[in-house]
Order: sequence, then structure tokens, then C-alpha cells
Amino acid sequence: MTDHFNEDWQCYVPPVYFGPGRLDEAATLIRDRHFARVLLVTDPGIAQQTFFSRLCKSLEHNTIDYRVFSAVRGNPTSENVADCCAVFRDNDCDAIVTIGGGSAIDVAKAVSLTAANHHDLWDFCFFEDPANLPAVRGEDFFVPLLIIPTTAGTGSELSGSSCVITDCDSHRKRVPYHPEHFPFAVIDDPQLLTGLPANLSAWTGMDALTHALEAYSSPVFNPMCDGIALEAIRLCHQWLEKSVANGSDLTARSQMMAASSIAAVAFSAKGLGAVHSLAHAIGALFDTHHGLANAVVLPYMLEHNKEALADKLTTIACLLNLPEKSPDGVIQWLLALRQSLNIPSTLADLNIAESDLQAIAELALKDAEHQTNPVSMDENAFMQVCHKALHGRIG
Repeated sequence: MTDHFNEDWQCYVPPVYFGPGRLDEAATLIRDRHFARVLLVTDPGIAQQTFFSRLCKSLEHNTIDYRVFSAVRGNPTSENVADCCAVFRDNDCDAIVTIGGGSAIDVAKAVSLTAANHHDLWDFCFFEDPANLPAVRGEDFFVPLLIIPTTAGTGSELSGSSCVITDCDSHRKRVPYHPEHFPFAVIDDPQLLTGLPANLSAWTGMDALTHALEAYSSPVFNPMCDGIALEAIRLCHQWLEKSVANGSDLTARSQMMAASSIAAVAFSAKGLGAVHSLAHAIGALFDTHHGLANAVVLPYMLEHNKEALADKLTTIACLLNLPEKSPDGVIQWLLALRQSLNIPSTLADLNIAESDLQAIAELALKDAEHQTNPVSMDENAFMQVCHKALHGRIG
């Protein structure tokens, strides 16, 4: 962590094709790059959607050969990535198109990182060992990647190559990443969100909000991305509840898709925090939806960080014109928002017991995301937050 102004600013965004109906441009983007055979990476639910069939028919109409990998898990593992990579290689694919939520996108990113160069996935854990990151050799080192998100939450489409994968050997979530790896294009089509169930809309929306809050809270000095994070928070405040209440509200869906994407730009440059370390641990141990885990933990961690974030949280309270212009006002807003979205309020509601907290704290401490938390975390600090989150104690 740092509290000084000696920082390098990075903010790269690949071409984003944003707006209703832009899915139909995918085949043109692929055809113009002369790919011979693409691998479509998705999950079982998306593979049954009419818009997925529309994408496949568009590829066929443009005489683009493709294969499909849809066996993506909700919390993808290294075995999941290996299976997808084998399909890519066995079919001599030369590009990847991923359409789905964060899980499908993360698997596709992991395959894009490794399938062409045969490095082990964990060689790319930049945040664990930046000094030994593989050097990019040649234009074909990474597999070309087109990302089409179907949720407004993870922002994975604009977080570079960063992907969250459970290591089957260590049973913890790890984050492969290479700063020179990006998709060649992103299609943000909010029409793909209109059929998303209310609970998933709420969980993914809270994921986007957590990204923005943690990026803004990070002590890394990057005022450009602070501004991006604040706009994402404002958009979530204005549109999240509306997008959950009416899934057909295309304006609300568009605004939440924008919030999700730009929040990822902010956290890619500034980092996240201890909320994500806990959510990663909970997801790895209990297979809990990532956005849901974030939503449960967020108010308790903000309370833990409150003194270090007094000025920033007050800024948020003023930006949103909350009744109480203070850090406590922000926390109370989050508690009310969580309740209005029918999101559980405690770890106990996620079937987590007191006896599970030690394992969660130990695994969270191994996670790299808390390195940019505004307050230094140790195992005891994680345990304190877990106890409060288990019993629903704020303050």
C-alpha cells in the first residue's frame, strides 16, 4: 500500500461496442480478422438462450467455423480451464469468443493466456510474483479474444486478462494476469441482460458496486480512476434497484452495464480490497456466488475500514446526496440497499458456521486483493470482520 503521489497511471481500454443490438456485429468483427475457427466459451444456461442461437446462426451465415465449450462452472477451477484448453487445441481453433457472465469470461481469459504458448496458468499470477511473469514473445503468444458479457457485475470484459480461478491443488482462488494481454474487442449489449433473474441482477449489481467502492477506497494514487469509480457508484445508486425491479427496463440495464464495465477499468488500475479477499475465500470453500458473497461482506468491511476512509466515504455520501453526509451514512445506505434487493445480511444466512471462520480468514489472508485495502489486514483482522458478518453486528 502507499499514501504518496509517486505512482504510474495506467488505463487502457480495448474497443467497446456498446448498445442494444450490438451482438449482431460479432460475426463481422471476427470475419474482418480472418479467423479460421473460433471457440465459443459459455455456460450451460447461456447456451440455451435464444441470443446464443442467434450468435451461432450469425457465424454460420458469415461462413465462420466454430466449436462450443459450455461446461463452465459457477466458480471455475483449473480443471475447468484445462478441459476448455484441450477443446481449443484439439479443434485447431485460432480465436476465442466468450459470451456469458464472469465465470465464462474468466475461463476464456485463462485459455487465451495459455493455449498458444503452453505456459502453466499459474505462471501468470502477476500479483503473487511479478518478477517472474513470462515475457511475451511474438504476436501469437496470446490467443485473440472477443468478450461479450451477459451480466452487469464482474466487469471482467474490461479488467484486462485478470481472471479468478480456483486452484484445485491448493483449494484457493488465484488471479492469473498479464499486463500486456487484452481482448481485441468487447461487445456490451444491454439487451442480453433483460432476461437475467432478479436475484442474479441484484448479486451481480452489488459486485459492480463493490468493485467501484473498493477501487475508490484503494490508497493507490490515481485520480483519473477515482473519478471513474465515483461515476460507477453514482450509476449503481441511481439504477441498480430499478434494474432489479424491472428486468425489461433497457435504460436501467444499459446504465448498470456501463457501471459494471467502467468500475472494472478503475479496479484494474487501482486494485480492490479485503472484501474481495473474503469473497474469494468464501467462494472457494462454499461455492457461493461471488457477487452474493461481496454483498454480504461489504458493509462489515467498510465499517472496519471506516476511520481510514472518513474523507472518501463522506465524499460518496455528498455525491449521492444521502440523508447523512458521513461514513455512517454510506454504510446505512448499503444496508438499506441490500435489504431492498432481498440479499441476505449475514454469513450465517449463507450456511456458514462459527467453526468455518478460521478457514475463511486463513484463505483470505493468502489472497492478493487485500494488498490494496486501505487498512492492513492480518488473520486476526479478518477474523474480527468475519465474526461481525456472521452475527450481523455493525459497529
